[in-house]
Amino acid sequence: MFYFADQSVDMLDWFSKLTLEVILSTAFGVDAGIQLGEDKEILEKAKALFQTPILVRQLARLPFGKSLLKLMSSLSGNKPLYFQGVAKEIIKSRRQQGLTGRKDLLHLMMVANEETTVEGVSKLSDEEIVAQSVLFLLAGYETSSNTLSFTLYHLALNPDVQDKLRKEIIQAMESNAKKPLYEVVQSVEYLDCVIMEAQRLYPATVQVNRECREDYDLNGIHIPAGTEILIPLYALHHDPDAWQDPEKFDPERFRGPAKDARHAFQFLPFGAGPRNCIGMRFALMEIKVALARVLMKFKFVASPETQVPLKIHAGITLSAKDGVLVRVQSI
Repeated sequence: MFYFADQSVDMLDWFSKLTLEVILSTAFGVDAGIQLGEDKEILEKAKALFQTPILVRQLARLPFGKSLLKLMSSLSGNKPLYFQGVAKEIIKSRRQQGLTGRKDLLHLMMVANEETTVEGVSKLSDEEIVAQSVLFLLAGYETSSNTLSFTLYHLALNPDVQDKLRKEIIQAMESNAKKPLYEVVQSVEYLDCVIMEAQRLYPATVQVNRECREDYDLNGIHIPAGTEILIPLYALHHDPDAWQDPEKFDPERFRGPAKDARHAFQFLPFGAGPRNCIGMRFALMEIKVALARVLMKFKFVASPETQVPLKIHAGITLSAKDGVLVRVQSI
């Protein structure tokens, strides 16, 4: 329980600790205690990694670009091998414990590594398990913490929306008192609308890329096979031709006639198609449960330190450059 009525709190910092601890616990069975101030190094390393400017990432597309990026990361003290080492230690510990424990993500990957497969189907190698572990660890932490902090930022600036959402959450809890919270939050439509509107304004990443698998002609433009296609998510989400008053925070965009009339690919916070974000369901569940928990106990209000508008940093993900400062009051 905390009470910060007279001082501003950086919700991005709080949620970064929460989401990193959640992904370590649920996917890898590691009790890190990050919210209690333990294991600070992994949090700081993760934060530093996601601060890489998006323009720097484009260097990877140039000849010798990847080698240059590794050199720059090493000189800055942000060594990519750090997280490989963390993943290897977690895997080593789980192998010592055996595969009789909890069936989380790491358990499933290790089973895929050790069990006999049908002929012609390859097993996961140790290198693949490490690579996938690093990806899930980092992606599962940063994107969710950003979405949570952006959502609370807009709720603090729009108290009417916050009050309406809190009321609907409480009503849903009272009507489904015997159900677990993760089931209850699925029935709160307005919670979905609020989260999606925050994702529209601040998608987890500004763009996604795909490779054109075959020659294709689109509106007189020839796209050769092998061409990398960049899809500008931020631009799509702020297109005035698709969104009325696109800079306004309005959760009602995501229900009723406005939602039904919109093109399916105009809103892509998790990408789309068979290669959309594999962690989408996990992320949405985590975000909904976290928001429901805090909104039932606390009220969030703008303070003199709250940036309006927020200064945004476009790195590997889209994040608040100076954090998200609001005041927190117990209800």
